[in-house]
Amino acid sequence: MKLSRRIGTEIGMIAAAGLAALTALTGTAHASASDASGTTATTCRAWTGAHPSYAVRLTGVDALSPCDIWATGVPGVDTKSATVTDLLHWNGVTWSLHTSATVPASLSQPPAVTAVSAGDAWVAGTYVSTSAAFAQTLTARWNGTAFTRVASRDPASMGDDSLDGISAAGANNIWAVGFYNLFDTNYDIWASLPLTEHWNGHAWTWVDAPIPAAPPTAPTPLDQLNAVTAVCGCGAWAVGEDQLQGTPTSSARQITLAEHWNGSAWQISPTPNNGNADTLLAVSAAGKNDVWAVGHYGSPAKTLTEHWNGVKWTIVPSPSPGVQNGKANGALLGVTVIGARDAWAVGDYVSGSGGKDQSLVLHWNGSTWQRVAIAHFGPKGAANVLTAVSASSSGSVIAAGYYSGVAGQQALVLRLP
Repeated sequence: MKLSRRIGTEIGMIAAAGLAALTALTGTAHASASDASGTTATTCRAWTGAHPSYAVRLTGVDALSPCDIWATGVPGVDTKSATVTDLLHWNGVTWSLHTSATVPASLSQPPAVTAVSAGDAWVAGTYVSTSAAFAQTLTARWNGTAFTRVASRDPASMGDDSLDGISAAGANNIWAVGFYNLFDTNYDIWASLPLTEHWNGHAWTWVDAPIPAAPPTAPTPLDQLNAVTAVCGCGAWAVGEDQLQGTPTSSARQITLAEHWNGSAWQISPTPNNGNADTLLAVSAAGKNDVWAVGHYGSPAKTLTEHWNGVKWTIVPSPSPGVQNGKANGALLGVTVIGARDAWAVGDYVSGSGGKDQSLVLHWNGSTWQRVAIAHFGPKGAANVLTAVSASSSGSVIAAGYYSGVAGQQALVLRLP
């Protein structure tokens, strides 16, 4: 079996273990909300806590409103052998945890989440079965009463298939992206091709995505899409990376990849690069002319932020607060855009030899990316990672991730200042 994606997106290694019980939650008064089953609750409080007390390694979040927040991940008891994918929901009163034996754990690739309403949420990921030779795409849906797996497409009949990102423009217009592997017999190597799938309200269909041109000396493509955002009913952006093989090997490099859905076809949109190890891991749009994509570049990794203004992509400087081997360090794993002067990016950084991952939050104020300080969770020096961020409006920005506590990996869901 061959999976070309990284096993995890964080910079450091996080210990696994533990399980904790649900504790009481607090918040401020707000409007009414829907509970986990889709019925209206009598009161609604915006989430203002630090974390729902579940042992879940969260890797995706979608905040529809202050009283309707979805997050996904895998059980933090043992992330290497977990058997189910977890789906968490805040309904304005309490957090609820949904799991199902029909929705296996997305371990090789972190699961992602998108939601349409309190009664309609989706998870996308990758399932590696012990009885199958290759990995399979994974999509699952919460329909208001049950969390069940939904059949998705696997174009590589004799190779791995993976979904890494998902985004909904509506109940009948959802995109999921990733990659699939095919074996190139001409060069005796696995090729990795961008994968896009679309939900039309009835079924997932495989939609062709263009493959970046490979150099003549190494023509086998090694490409993947890591994230997607549906801009409107007729548009979407997907981002990832294109690995350019080299001859000799020392000339190989990895560059950013962006593709745009114009309503009828996916098209490659050229993106700039900062070095030889660039990748885009998240994307978000406030409109067709205001799109941000984030990730990292270089070794050690440094934060990478790119902006689409309707004409071209440009790199915008961003802080990398960590220090490794005397060099700046940081990676961005999630981004959300509210407007031209309001965007948020989250990730992590490491400082010093043997240092643990620490959460990183950046805010775009219309002219610069600036670091925003947040609290540290867990024991002193414990790893903290923010993997995703979502905003329903200005002042209602939710970041998700996990921290290593005494009882193991714990869910983090923070309302950013």
